[in-house]
Amino acid sequence: MIDINGFTFEVAEFALLLIFFLTFFIQLFYQLLLTIFTLSGRKKEKLNEYPSISIIVPSRNYEENLRELIPSLLDQDYPDFEVVVVDDCSADGTEWYLAGLKLETNKLKTSRIIQETDFPNALVITIGVRAASKEWLIFLNPLCRVGSNDWLKSFASGIHPKTEAVFGFVKYVNHEGSMQKFFRYENLNSYLFHGSARQLGLPMPVFDINIAYRRERFLNLKGFAAVLDVRFSENELFINKISGRKNTSYLLDRSSVINYNGETDRQDWLNHRRKQLHLKRKFTIGQRAFLFINITSRLLLDGSMVALLILSPWRIGIGGIWLFKILNELIWGIVGMKRLGEKKLFPGLLIMRTILPLLNSFLSFKQLFSRKRRKW
Repeated sequence: MIDINGFTFEVAEFALLLIFFLTFFIQLFYQLLLTIFTLSGRKKEKLNEYPSISIIVPSRNYEENLRELIPSLLDQDYPDFEVVVVDDCSADGTEWYLAGLKLETNKLKTSRIIQETDFPNALVITIGVRAASKEWLIFLNPLCRVGSNDWLKSFASGIHPKTEAVFGFVKYVNHEGSMQKFFRYENLNSYLFHGSARQLGLPMPVFDINIAYRRERFLNLKGFAAVLDVRFSENELFINKISGRKNTSYLLDRSSVINYNGETDRQDWLNHRRKQLHLKRKFTIGQRAFLFINITSRLLLDGSMVALLILSPWRIGIGGIWLFKILNELIWGIVGMKRLGEKKLFPGLLIMRTILPLLNSFLSFKQLFSRKRRKW
């Protein structure tokens, strides 16, 4: 028994209380970062001068999707931009479609790769960067869809003189895929969480599309020379390398969001999870610590709460404190959700945040012992 100021506790109960309150305050700190992030950038600054932008779209056998995407990009209400499409060994009618479209506008540039290489992702992006002529580069793919002709202006609102990297949100809109909601849960959760880490100087990428950085920065750092040991996620790793607390913007405006029309079945989701786990292993020590402490403290908080509800006579107070944390998380999650134009993701998102660490642990363990080469 442990006696503190007249209150007696069993040793196990005392240990659980210490774990509960320690992890509760750790989670409150993470929620404070989330609050600051979701309230940031509410006032849009009107740009006196819009930066010049190149929109780079790598494509392989996506002619039909390009026919939907490219006209909406060329129709953007923006003073100085171009669209650069890199045809990566397409065997459909992509080449002829782009050739005909180039006769109608001077805002479209194209490059074509006719042979496979050992570094397909790095090569196609680098060719797009080399072909671009504008100051800023935004990366999309043929499955992206823009909501209006003001998308580019809205995205540019996050670009300021000291900005080096900009992250935009990607929303899954394919309602036919079996895992569509899981993609939406994870994208929203990751975007809000990674964006909140910027307050500590630890911004992290979530997507390889709807992101932007300066062309000169890419060329000065010799592009992907430092990340050629990976076969995917080169662009996320590059923008992760150059982003910091003061030079990075996360867009929290639904008009800057890109809709994504990709597949969302179970295998797609598992591949996406494995890719994200591999990407996180390339993060800095500080970034990995930020992620690990959050996951560990969340699991310990929930686990100690359940144990205390069974063992402790203080169960009503414990339950009330835990409920306060959940309600606070719910409020600011809904604020972020509305700002990004997402709908109807709660309370499922709260459940997802609880089970995702367990699923990630299982996938990491499985991948550790898998010798099969995976492609994304």
